[in-house]
Amino acid sequence: MKKIIWVGIVITVFIITGVSFIVMKRVDSGGECFISQDKAALIYQRAEEFIENEEYIEAENALFTIATEYPDSFYAGKSLRKVAEFYIENNDYKSARDIYKRLLLDFPGFQAAAEIRSDIEKLNMRIMFSPTIAENSVEYEIQSGDTLYSISKKFNTTVELLKKANELQGNLIRPGQHIKIILLEFSIFVDKSSNTLTLNGDEDIIKTYSVSTGKDNSTPVGTFEIEEKMVKPLWYKVGSVVSADSEEYELGTRWMGLSVEGYGIHGTSDENSIGKQVTQGCVRMYNDDIIELYTVIPSGTKVVIVD
Repeated sequence: MKKIIWVGIVITVFIITGVSFIVMKRVDSGGECFISQDKAALIYQRAEEFIENEEYIEAENALFTIATEYPDSFYAGKSLRKVAEFYIENNDYKSARDIYKRLLLDFPGFQAAAEIRSDIEKLNMRIMFSPTIAENSVEYEIQSGDTLYSISKKFNTTVELLKKANELQGNLIRPGQHIKIILLEFSIFVDKSSNTLTLNGDEDIIKTYSVSTGKDNSTPVGTFEIEEKMVKPLWYKVGSVVSADSEEYELGTRWMGLSVEGYGIHGTSDENSIGKQVTQGCVRMYNDDIIELYTVIPSGTKVVIVD
């Protein structure tokens, strides 16, 4: 009987010792991580207090400390996003975009990655449509005899983009005035399978749009160019000519004709159709989107359409 008791005691001690060893090992291997999380959480809480007190520089420094010193913590990606939001509130879109890009690079598993990519594209357009000189843009001094049209031809851009980027209300410019010129070479990529149109600048994605393409695979596939750009042109419908003020007009507010007869990129009178394969072969966009794209894209821009 005593022997059985002693055996039980030995087994119990062995189990307790083994469990203790496992627990200690786990603490040794993961303890540092737990401590880092705790420190990051405390700093993040402090940063929120700075924000409440409108001490934004201190808050930004605290958030950057988390991202650089505790990159493996839950709060690292959250902190970078918070910093980007600071920049946006202060209209520093370039810094905000750089932070978002860093966030995706350093934290590829970030839960809101798709949302961040969308935010980057929105910031791309804000930067383009603002006087801020960023990469792929230069400051140009107006010379005697210059017009917005002549400048647009010289730099292969559009009058609309020159006006939008420089917040010009009219066409009047004067010698000695400085304006922003965007030097990107734009191109368009249309994927019929996903009904998306991607605006690229020097091969980098600027923005992705949802579009409609042709039913029964009627949208042509290949490499084309934008040949003509028109605001609310006459629509030569089979058997009739439809003006922009007619209820039957379906081209929306803009038309960009492709180098394949009868096809183009245009707006719509039925925005519920976007995202579907329902057109007669043209690429159809939301009206706000086609106006934005029309502003950016010069005639001659390459358009690639794939299945």
